[in-house]
Amino acid sequence: MPKVAIIITIMEGDDGSAGCLEECQRQVDVVASEGKYSFSIFLNDAGERGYPTVWEKASRDGADFFLWIDHDLRLDEGMIACMLENSTFLRHKAVITGTVSRPDKSLVFGGRGRRGRLIEPDPVIPVPCQLFDMSLALVPKHAFSSLESPLDFFRVGLLSYGFGSRLAKAGVARMVAPGVQAVSGRRVEIPSWKNPDSSFKEKLVWLYRSLWK
Repeated sequence: MPKVAIIITIMEGDDGSAGCLEECQRQVDVVASEGKYSFSIFLNDAGERGYPTVWEKASRDGADFFLWIDHDLRLDEGMIACMLENSTFLRHKAVITGTVSRPDKSLVFGGRGRRGRLIEPDPVIPVPCQLFDMSLALVPKHAFSSLESPLDFFRVGLLSYGFGSRLAKAGVARMVAPGVQAVSGRRVEIPSWKNPDSSFKEKLVWLYRSLWK
């Protein structure tokens, strides 16, 4: 039976993982009752720095899928089922990212284009993306095994707008799950050079100031 490792990452700020953990467990009970998947849950309290460590731990535990979730997300009712159903549709060969909105419905995390602009999800079918955020993402073991070094997955360069560029080179599909899968009240400050709405001049000014601090 395929095993799904759910990795709840505690980001900066108050630890609100209890509510997320409770909702994950509720959804796991529903999906596991169908007998198609087994689940284990891992807490990552080191933020983005802890991604490689917790992945290695989950891998040793025999995980076939890694479902990354930021601790402060309010998950949609059927998020886990939706992610796995779409993975099945894509033959478990694609990374699937879930779109996260703010309470005002504006998008904050999800699939992105090459220059970092968030992609509006289709309400019914998965759509392709170039890059993606790890705030909510289902990554099959296939994605890691497609890389020369699995840990390359977590290496994002200074000029990158998200994860996925190395997967693109390896021919691994990146897709956005249908609809909005979670809500977050977190305010994210995007550096000018990474903001797709910033002008070229604003990006140059930001980089210049960063280099000469």
